[in-house]
Amino acid sequence: MRKPKPLLILLCAIGIFFGLVACGQSEQTATEGPADQDEQTDETSKEETASLEYPTRDIVILVGHGAGGGMDTFSRQVAAGLEDRLGVNVNVINHEGAGGVIAKEIGANEPADGYTIVATGALPIQVAMGTNTDNQLNVFTPIARLQSDTFALQIKPGTFESIEDLFEQAKSSTIKIGGTGIGTTDHIVFTMLHAETELAIEFIPFEGAGQMHAALLGGHIDAMLEEVGPVASSIEAGEMEPILFFAEERIDDFPDVPTSVELGYDITTGVERGLMIRNEVPDEIIELLEETVKDIYDSPEYKEFEKNAFLHLREGWLSSEEYHEKLTNDIELFTEILSSIDTEQQ
Repeated sequence: MRKPKPLLILLCAIGIFFGLVACGQSEQTATEGPADQDEQTDETSKEETASLEYPTRDIVILVGHGAGGGMDTFSRQVAAGLEDRLGVNVNVINHEGAGGVIAKEIGANEPADGYTIVATGALPIQVAMGTNTDNQLNVFTPIARLQSDTFALQIKPGTFESIEDLFEQAKSSTIKIGGTGIGTTDHIVFTMLHAETELAIEFIPFEGAGQMHAALLGGHIDAMLEEVGPVASSIEAGEMEPILFFAEERIDDFPDVPTSVELGYDITTGVERGLMIRNEVPDEIIELLEETVKDIYDSPEYKEFEKNAFLHLREGWLSSEEYHEKLTNDIELFTEILSSIDTEQQ
């Protein structure tokens, strides 16, 4: 019998060796289960998060109302919390006028890099009233809502004895009621009140809350639509007085002040305050901002701020997704309300 040649034996050995290696690799791949794949995915996510270099410079919050008002104090409280958590300066810049539309327009033209945030409150009303040139949800993505405040009709003490007294005088003479801007929450609450009461009341718009407060104290207007928080010190000093809350139930701190619902007016719309950012901003930046803002909202410092400003009367928090849904629904709701009011007045 012929003996195998050495070369043939060597080639066979090499073939068997590589065959075993290939089988081993196949078995390792086959036995690598979902847990191993999840670990790889988690590691990838961690690497992506770690690679997010944001923020590296100052952030700006644009506010469409004047200093001293509810939107301004809200934005400055959030800005302080962002500074503590993100380690960069957060500057609040006020652009008064047009009920906050000017600030939104400026924000819409800033780079979509996550460094320009817009404080928002009356977007659905502005869209419904046509004071916004476009549905701003096509431009901005909500970060979160933090506040849902309660409106009050407030007077200078001594001018009226009660809301009934004001309504009675409005039957014979025009009552001037101040608010901050056209196309704002103030404006739509006034519009709804005017439609339900059919009294001689006139809306007097102001660019900023400070101007409105001065006008009330100076006797240039008879009443104003304002929250309690921004003027709490003036109320305590006896310089201002709420005579009607636009709410379903009476406020514990003001048990003698009636609500719109108990007087028969289904008006409970209040000021909502949140933050928006350009749609094109990367999702991971929006998510980081949402998580950071939620941490601010849950903090003892913010809860104390809420209580001192009477912002704890209603739950304020809505996530980015929840706030987007509510804004969308509110645009439809306010459009229907204003349409029905216009139809009734024709």
